[in-house]
Formats: sequence, C-alpha cells, structure tokens
Amino acid sequence: MASEERKWILIRRMKEALASKVQAIFIQLKPASESAEYKLWRHRFLLERLHLGLWVALICLFTFIIRDLYNAVFPLKELQNIPHELKDFWIVLDITITLLLLTCLFLLRTQFGRRYPIAIFLGLSWSITLLPQVLATFRGSPLPDLLAWTMVFLVQATLIPVRWRLHLLSQLGVLVYYVGVNLALGLTTMQGKPIYNVTIFLYLFWFCFVCDLAVYLYERLQREEFESRRELRAFLHAVSHDLRNPVTGMSMVLQNLLNKSDDRITVRRSILERMLQGSDRQLNLINSLLEAHSSEVQGIVLHCEPLHLSSMVQAVYSDLAPILNKNQVNFSNLVSEDLPPVNADSTQLWRVFGNLITNAVTHNPPEITITINAVVEGKMIRCSVRDNGVGMSQEQCRRMFQLYARGSRSRYVPGLGLGLYLCRQIINAHGGQIDVNSSVGSGTMFWFTLPIFEKKR
Repeated sequence: MASEERKWILIRRMKEALASKVQAIFIQLKPASESAEYKLWRHRFLLERLHLGLWVALICLFTFIIRDLYNAVFPLKELQNIPHELKDFWIVLDITITLLLLTCLFLLRTQFGRRYPIAIFLGLSWSITLLPQVLATFRGSPLPDLLAWTMVFLVQATLIPVRWRLHLLSQLGVLVYYVGVNLALGLTTMQGKPIYNVTIFLYLFWFCFVCDLAVYLYERLQREEFESRRELRAFLHAVSHDLRNPVTGMSMVLQNLLNKSDDRITVRRSILERMLQGSDRQLNLINSLLEAHSSEVQGIVLHCEPLHLSSMVQAVYSDLAPILNKNQVNFSNLVSEDLPPVNADSTQLWRVFGNLITNAVTHNPPEITITINAVVEGKMIRCSVRDNGVGMSQEQCRRMFQLYARGSRSRYVPGLGLGLYLCRQIINAHGGQIDVNSSVGSGTMFWFTLPIFEKKR
C-alpha cells in the first residue's frame, strides 16, 4: 500500500514538473508589449521588404517563363513526359501571375498599399501559391505544387521576417483551399491518386512551423533590440536633464558669487543648503545608476535576518515623516504586530518600502492616503502599499518595473526610473514576487511577497 502511495506521489510530482515547464514555455512565447514607435518601424520594414520580395518574385518567375518558352521551341528532356495541355497551362499561369505581381507592385506605391501592406503581402503570396490551385480546380485536377509552396514560404520568412501570424495565414489559405475545395468536389490528381499524402503533409507542417518559428524569434529579437534602444534614448535624455539641472543651478550661484568684487564673500545659509541639495541629488542619481548596474551584473547581495514588518514600517514612516507631512499625506499602518517575522535584509527591505511610498507621494497630488498592510499567505507574507491617487493605465502597469521606466508625470518628477526596477530586483532576490494593480482614477496598489522566517532545527 505504501509503495502504491509513493507511486502516485511520484506521478503527481512529474505532472506538476511538466506543467511548470509548459507554463514557462508559454510565458517565454507570450508577446511583449509593443510601443507605438516599434509598430511604426515594423510597418515601414514590412513595406520595404515587400518591395524587395515582389522584385525577387518577378525575377524568379521571369526565369521560369524563359524556361517554358525555350521548352516550347527546344523541348527539354526533363519535361518530355508532361502532357502538352499542362505545358500550355503553365504558360497561361506564368502570364497571369506576372500580371498580378505587377499589380501588387503598383498598389504598393499607392496610398492603399502604404496603408494596408498586409493585403499586398497576401497578394504576393497567394498569387504564386493559391492562384494556380484556383485555376487548376476549374481544369478539374488539383495541382499540388510543393516546390512553389516551399519556395514562397521560405522567401517570405527570409525577406519579410515580421508578423508571423500573417505568414501562418498565407500558408493556411493555400493548404485549406487545396484540401477543402478539392475534397468537397471529389477531385483527384491527373494520375488518379487521392490528394492526401501523409508524408507530404508532414513535410509541409514542419516546413511551415520552422519558417513561422524563425519569423517569430527574429521579430522578437528585433522588438527587444528596438525597445532597448528606445529606453536607452529615454535614459540618456533623463540623465542629461536630471544631472544638468543641479549642476546648472550651482554654477549660476557660484558665478553670481564670483561676480562680486570682494575678496571675501559671505554666503547665506539658504544658498549653501541649495548647493548641498543639488549635490545630494546628483549623488543619489549616480548611486542609483551604479546600483542598477551592479544588481544586473552581480545580483543583489542580502544579509537576511528575522524582521517584524510592523516595526519596519514604523521605522520607514519615521524616516519619511518630513516628506509625508510636507505633502499632507494621510499614512495608515495596518500591519499587525502578531504577524510572524520575515526572513529579509533590513536595509534592502527599507529601500523597497521607501521607494514605494515616495513613488506614491511624488506621482500623486497632495493629501492622498497611503495604507500599508500585510497578511499571511502560506509560507509567505503578502505586503501591500495602497494609495487613493490618480492611478495608472494597464500599459503603464505592464512596464512599471522595467529598467528606466518612468510614469506619465516623469517630466515633473526628478529621477531616472530606477526605483521600481531595484524593488523588483530586491524582492526577487528574497525569493518573492512583486506586482502592481491599478486603473486610471482608482488609485494604485503595489504588492510583494516575502518568505516567513523559519527556525533551523
């Protein structure tokens, strides 16, 4: 009985491991959010590559037309067994496809083509793959042109590696028509054989799968690289803006002091305080850059110990009281003193609470309410930092923890957008998770989990 129970436990664990692997694969395949700039770039890329693809298709088709014309005068040995009516059909087909490709090339230069490149893409693909099937249906005999299909699909994946769903649609259009229409009409090949061939269909499936996978991976790489360059431009702009302002302010103060003729200059305390604030701001920005780089390369270094969250939150509140009072924030600490301690680094955890609270203060108008709470969930404690401010859109929530991501009021708020990124690094290093729930006009709630401290036996 015990061995039977162990067997079922082993099977359950194998199922759970397989499910986690499948889930991880789907998470990897989940498309990332696309910015408006990337969509515009992809649209232009599709137009440029369609122009190239049409010319390649025309030149390739022209070589086959030359072959067919040459074969009409000087018969080729490899084409001797082909019926004469099929040779005539090829010539008509070549001319029809050429006219359709020239039409697509013309439309690509018009407003319609520039606005709807998807239609031109399908026109390019189906002119070579689907049109022969339609004409062959009227002749009463299917035409499984495997060579043309694979060549078109391969050229599409090589020259136009964006929008994998569009590639899949062009492939399904041909295959569904070939199977569905011919099967409905009861047609067979010219040799009297059925249209189905398991080997050919398996080959087509894997050929199309590899082509579409290559397009997906290439576009994903391009999207990530494009978004990285976009974030880098935003980062450089933020650095030049945030570091230049305090330096400019101090330079103006020093220049005004130097313009005085006295050898000994008396400086007011307020001026020194402004200079000190500017210096501190520069140091904070530079330190945040160094910390972000260090966490990305080396990871967050933790010195964990048992911590009581109620006292931790109270300490954070005491340190941030001047900022909270200045902005007339109503602060509510609902963390119970009876909660079990968490296993965490006090310094790093202070930074998480501090970043989330100051983030709520700086991105909302005065007199908001900030509520801190924590509850036990299994072997973890779930902490939340909630405010009743202006909230965020779902798009902002999705990129909130990205490197150099900044809010909608970023032009009015100093900083490089590193605080929430570092929060995620710190919580992940503790073995927890962090996320945000928000909607426009309904406030924001950041939540994260921390492991409960367990005494070693």
